[in-house]
Amino acid sequence: MHNGPAMHHSIHNLLAGLTVASLAVSTPASAQRAPRGGGPEARTAPATTRDGATIQWFATLERGLAEAKRTGKPILLVSGAPHCAGVSGMWCPGKVKIDNGWLLKDEIVAASRDFVCIRLTSYESAEEAAFVTRLQGNPVNTVFAILAPDAQPAIAMKGLGRGPGELFADTADMVRQMGEIAARYPAKKSTGTPALPVTLDARLGLAVASADLQPLALVIADGAKEREALEAKVAELAWSPDLRGRFVYASAASTTDLALEGGARPSSGVLLVEPDVFGIKGRIVAAIAADDVDRQLGKAMREASTAHVRMAKSREELKRLALANGVFFETGIPVSGRKEAEDRAKFKAQVEEAKKARDEAAKAREAASKPQAGNDAAGAP
Repeated sequence: MHNGPAMHHSIHNLLAGLTVASLAVSTPASAQRAPRGGGPEARTAPATTRDGATIQWFATLERGLAEAKRTGKPILLVSGAPHCAGVSGMWCPGKVKIDNGWLLKDEIVAASRDFVCIRLTSYESAEEAAFVTRLQGNPVNTVFAILAPDAQPAIAMKGLGRGPGELFADTADMVRQMGEIAARYPAKKSTGTPALPVTLDARLGLAVASADLQPLALVIADGAKEREALEAKVAELAWSPDLRGRFVYASAASTTDLALEGGARPSSGVLLVEPDVFGIKGRIVAAIAADDVDRQLGKAMREASTAHVRMAKSREELKRLALANGVFFETGIPVSGRKEAEDRAKFKAQVEEAKKARDEAAKAREAASKPQAGNDAAGAP
């Protein structure tokens, strides 16, 4: 989306240490060749809508439902996994298909402003999985629904409820019906800013940010009260018109369990992070101490958003890279689909076998590089 030397520098840092010869970067997703048997759902979504507007999703059921209760707005609900068969860094095929075909359309983004938009991450929370199962009748990966503020269906479900195409003839029909639903549930007069739309945890935040092709804003504070206060300040920026939908958010007590690079970081404050291609590591591009958040964070977020480079990805490319680098994404709870579980198990075995082969090759090279004891003795005077 942004060109120039800064782009190349950012990409170089982002992908450092990975085998990336086959990964195409900085080119529009629509220009990428789909893998054989693929299609639009096999590639990343377009960068943005025409005016750059996107949906800012609540990333947990708890905060999303609380916002619906606070405002009285109906709910636009989506779920999906930021991985496919153990390879993270891209949303599952069904979710990508929904985004490409529906949720990145300008008219849908505009209509969504009258809704509380909740996007759950599949296979990460038993409570959220149970909610989806009660709603849909089966614990599928990708889910789409429009709900009333009390989380009951606002429109009759059809099929498996796995996408708006099951409910609406086209985007114009979706906009029309969303308008009718919003009119039935007019927003209450409410004050204050919505809560920060954090992911379930920081590990997942990195994976979602990578799949979204966005930077991560990570709130860090050991104490719950301090973290809550920092989240409230970040929320003011997260929901501002020029930053809404530009970041993924997470909150944590510390960064101990995260693989982050980028120099010194405060014990409490906000980190702006560029996730790697898989969302398992990240590079800190700005670290704002808690005392400086009021004065510096807004500027830092706008600069990070402007400098951010979106990568075009395909599932086949990510799979090759994951195999070459020993990457396998573990879910928070077991996956529900038998086929998906089988695919994950198969790929995990391939990752382990490839790692074993690399380790054995490394040992062989090391052994070959050592002098032979017999040769040394024969050459001695």
